[in-house]
Amino acid sequence: MDEIYPPDVPNDEPDRFLRCQDALHLEFVALVDRAVAAGWRTDEVLTTIIELADNHALMLTANADLEAALSILKKRP
Repeated sequence: MDEIYPPDVPNDEPDRFLRCQDALHLEFVALVDRAVAAGWRTDEVLTTIIELADNHALMLTANADLEAALSILKKRP
């Protein structure tokens, strides 16, 4: 597998999202190809990747919310 290259533009660069897509594209295609080669249908693989991404985003948000709540509680006497 190829290495994912790091960002080469600042955080506020308008094309940063597209550059991230470019950086991940080969790894993404390789993952899909490996899953299909293992016997999964392409539609199953793509739907699963979407679900995994959604669940991961929800988990990150929940963790951030929990950390914020714990921080508030720790400040209370």
